[in-house]
Amino acid sequence: MSRKKDEKESEHKNRSNLYFFIGLGIFLLIVFMVIVPTKTHHYEVEVSYTDTETYTEKEPYETKESYQVQEPYQDVEYYTDNVPVEQSVPYIDYETVVHNAPSGQYYPSCGSDCRCTDYSFWTGDCIQCTCSVAVTRYKNQIVYQDIQKERPVTKYRTLTKYRTVTKYRDVEKTREVMRTKMESRQMEVNWILGFKMPFKLHIPYISD
Repeated sequence: MSRKKDEKESEHKNRSNLYFFIGLGIFLLIVFMVIVPTKTHHYEVEVSYTDTETYTEKEPYETKESYQVQEPYQDVEYYTDNVPVEQSVPYIDYETVVHNAPSGQYYPSCGSDCRCTDYSFWTGDCIQCTCSVAVTRYKNQIVYQDIQKERPVTKYRTLTKYRTVTKYRDVEKTREVMRTKMESRQMEVNWILGFKMPFKLHIPYISD
């Protein structure tokens, strides 16, 4: 009786242990299936990189530039001036000249530009001729004549000079710049909960 009881208790205990291990195995299998399988998660990240950039810069340089100026200088200018001048001018004048015939004589004719102005009382002959004689005389008068003169004047001439000026030109240069770009990355995550996993374990039809 006691032996049957012991065998019964032992069988019951073994059955309980079997159920326990079966349950534990199922539990561990479920835990394994939930936690261990992974799947690949694709994502993009922004990364920095160094690039060479070309740019244009205004660069100063010095050069010679021409310009013109008006420079004064002294010169002599000749001109004609109409000025009054006093000078002696000839003219024709007439004067009366009386010719008396010598005593006992007479003038048969007084001639051109002359006339008899006295006659003999006894004979009636001309004893005196009065003539009008043309003579050249001179008188001073003011006349105007052109006289060439000179005077100092200020004139101007164009001179070309040079000066140093600063100008600017476009110069192409390069420089290092930091840029960003999007890169594709991937990581392994839990197939259900999505937390990051340090390993990769893909189970077909489960994690994909």
